[in-house]
Amino acid sequence: MRELNHNDLKSFIKHEIIKEIKKIRGKHSPISEVVNNVSQSLRVEKIYDLSKKEKYFFLLIARNYNKQPKLRYFIAISLANNSSDLLVQFARDFVLKSDLKLIQYSIFPKTLRIQLLLLKELKLIEDYANSIDKFKNYRKEFRSNLIKVKNFVENK
Repeated sequence: MRELNHNDLKSFIKHEIIKEIKKIRGKHSPISEVVNNVSQSLRVEKIYDLSKKEKYFFLLIARNYNKQPKLRYFIAISLANNSSDLLVQFARDFVLKSDLKLIQYSIFPKTLRIQLLLLKELKLIEDYANSIDKFKNYRKEFRSNLIKVKNFVENK
């Protein structure tokens, strides 16, 4: 994989991903991350619903707390529409093995529904396609594990 500069990624996102995609309106909550044991906030500027192309996927564009790059791009998949501590525990093992983040986040600001999102920062254009495939497989595995637990509880 070749290293691409931030402008290449920005133009790829603008012309290939969010072209004709619906932007989710409203003020969005920031995402925080821990850097050198200090919590830093990333202000989410825009969220795009990628369901037209890929079901359950979102693109988050956040303003960086550092000067360069100015914006950071994240691809996310909704694992569950209503998040809970139990669902976080199910998803946690996979996330710890991968270079991913698991967040509870309200995608739609006017609703009080908190979704469980699997999140990966896009640094290269190739990260987009790789993440889509990886996320789809993990979501399928996550949902099948939930069904197994549901069936186990119903049979007891």
